[in-house]
Amino acid sequence: MLLYENKKAKLLNILKIGINPFKKFVSTGEIKEDLGLVNSRKPTLQHIVQIIKDEDNFILPIIGNVGTGKTHLFWALKNILYYYNTIYISLDTVYKKFFYSTYSEFIDAIGVEPLRFIVNQLCDDWGALDRIYGFFHIADIDKVKKIAIQKLKNQFESDEQATLIDVINGIVTHQLDPFKKIEAEGWLLGELMNVRELSRLKLRYDLRKGKAAYVMLKLLIENSKLGSVLFIDDFERIISILKPKDSDTEEIFDPSWLYGQSQSPEKISSQKLLQKIIKLQSIKRLHLIITLKSDRSLEEIKKSFQELSKDKEIKFIDPIYIENFTEDDIYDFYTNNMKHFLENLGLTKLAKAEFDYFPLNKQFLKTIYSTTNGNPREIIKLLIKVFNEIIFSNDDLRFILEEYEPKKL
Repeated sequence: MLLYENKKAKLLNILKIGINPFKKFVSTGEIKEDLGLVNSRKPTLQHIVQIIKDEDNFILPIIGNVGTGKTHLFWALKNILYYYNTIYISLDTVYKKFFYSTYSEFIDAIGVEPLRFIVNQLCDDWGALDRIYGFFHIADIDKVKKIAIQKLKNQFESDEQATLIDVINGIVTHQLDPFKKIEAEGWLLGELMNVRELSRLKLRYDLRKGKAAYVMLKLLIENSKLGSVLFIDDFERIISILKPKDSDTEEIFDPSWLYGQSQSPEKISSQKLLQKIIKLQSIKRLHLIITLKSDRSLEEIKKSFQELSKDKEIKFIDPIYIENFTEDDIYDFYTNNMKHFLENLGLTKLAKAEFDYFPLNKQFLKTIYSTTNGNPREIIKLLIKVFNEIIFSNDDLRFILEEYEPKKL
């Protein structure tokens, strides 16, 4: 009994350092979350993985209310999809320069070495291994470029041909011109370049301009040994701009005063963004997942895609719904996170100890579950709040928990 009490005291002392075990859980695709899903979510995760393995060139909608854990699902997917390039995109951050921003996220996800490997394989396929001067390996750069253009020109539309030539120049220069390799690699990594740097590489634009980022994305994704999953979060943002406003609503500023009765610049930009996503959907071996908050939003999205895609068919998979936690989930989430928290601090022995939900208790967790209706985000907010009290308050633990009784929550 004394040993058990000593372990509890040690845990409290660790918390008093000021580290909150639940502070790291934020709704973002930039901060990695290592903790797995609760039990009720695991069948959903397996279902998504199976869709990715069985289907190709689709859009899979994930529907769930605010705070149900759609973003956390991305990290669970990334952890289980070892053999896929899994990329997170938020429309809040890539609304402008969509292809360039998506390309940058893709490069961050795969890393420099896989990028080098893919462009090396492309050049080999274009005849870079052919020798032109005796025993030593000196490739005919112009011949390699011509072969590349012949092989790829039918895979791109007529207005993308000039960009394709630019991209081929960048790839071939990186692989076959040792004096310009470093600058060319910077171009491939998406670095911003001035006119002088581009002129030295004999390129028109860096990847911010024109369609270069899309052409590079298509080449890299379709020639990667791994499949690719693009997880686009907060797709509701497009709906709010595309959706016509209620004519009965009085506006302080009416865009038609400046733009006439034509569409506003915001709506035009959103339609262009949808058209870009339609182009992405045609890239082989790329799987698109979007998150939404309701079926109604999904129907509006489908309608917008249908209007913009013309004769092209957009393949939507039946949506997957993310529900709130079950009561058992909160116990599972709490104990697993506390164990993970201690392990990250190097306290493996303490992590293996049975604490019976200490410093909280099962009834307290049940109260939190009832108060939040099982919404994961609200559960985490309350857990952060109570642990901050435990960390920074000098009151006895019993009095702190009493402040969070149902009548006070």
